[in-house]
Amino acid sequence: MLQLNPPLVRVVVGGQGWIGPTGKGVANLIEPGHRDDDLVWIIDMDESGEIWCVPNRYVRAPRNITYGRAVKKETANETGPANNSGQPSARSRNGHRT
Repeated sequence: MLQLNPPLVRVVVGGQGWIGPTGKGVANLIEPGHRDDDLVWIIDMDESGEIWCVPNRYVRAPRNITYGRAVKKETANETGPANNSGQPSARSRNGHRT
C-alpha cells in the first residue's frame, strides 16, 4: 500500500460491474498489487464522505484545461473505448485492453 503525498483528485466513472458511487473524490492511498493484478485506489468521496476501494478501470483523472485533458461525455459511462460492435473493449485478466 502506498500513501499519495500530495493526495490526488480523481473521478470515479463507474461502468459495467461497478456498484459503488460515482463522482469526484480524493485518493490518499493506492494498493498496487491486488488479487486480479489491478491497481486499487482508496478514494474519499466528496459528496458522501465515504471511503471506497475502487479498481483502476473505474477511475479517471479530472478535467484539466492546462494539460488539454477534457472529459468526453460518451466515455464517462464506459469502462473503456468501444470497439466496432459498440461494446466496451475486452480486457485481459490484468485489466489491459485486448
